[in-house]
Amino acid sequence: MGQNLSGPDLFADPKRAMIALAPFDRFSDTLVAIIWGCSFYGIGMIFCAVQLLARWSGKHGERGVNIFSILAAFILAVGWPLILIYLARTNDRR
Repeated sequence: MGQNLSGPDLFADPKRAMIALAPFDRFSDTLVAIIWGCSFYGIGMIFCAVQLLARWSGKHGERGVNIFSILAAFILAVGWPLILIYLARTNDRR
């Protein structure tokens, strides 16, 4: 076990140096990266939807939030990087 890793010429051959993962490991790593990316995207969507709802409800919550505003916030939150830019530029310094 591990005898093939002890030689200094393992990574000297350019054909062998590019192959670092087995095909099933490459697929698994790609799948994990996609799942992590989707998780971060979902977290960003939820954060921006909550921030939009807090902004729409007013400074002291004087405007009510109904199901339509919740749906609109989650639909608008699909583009959450743009929403973050919008919220940063129009911050009302509460």
